[in-house]
Amino acid sequence: MTDVLGQLPHRFPFLLVDRVVEREIGVRVVAEKLLTAGEPYFLGHFEDRPILPGVLMIEMLAQAGGFLEAEPLHGKAIFLAQILDARFKGPAFPGDRLRLEVKPEASFGGLLRIEGTVSCEGRALCTAKLLLKKM
Repeated sequence: MTDVLGQLPHRFPFLLVDRVVEREIGVRVVAEKLLTAGEPYFLGHFEDRPILPGVLMIEMLAQAGGFLEAEPLHGKAIFLAQILDARFKGPAFPGDRLRLEVKPEASFGGLLRIEGTVSCEGRALCTAKLLLKKM
């Protein structure tokens, strides 16, 4: 099992990966996020029908991309440099267990291009290609 807090510099309330389920360094990562009703972003998005903001699905994929790295990101971070392509296909709600799957597409000039999918119970909620930079 991968140590999430040991690998990523993110902390509550912005740590959006709960655990890593599968990890092949540099090849593929599958992680999970359980959405609870107490998550701060559900308080105002929206009061009568809480829905996970789509931009946080993108951030979840970027954070999962940090596990493609062999070494922990101590003193460093992976920054989202560009959203190349994102499609939102369905909402996520409190109680959902999200599956975050990422794999690298290319690496060049200190940048890593990844593709990822956020899904719940086998249905894709978001797909995206992201450009990440380690600094």
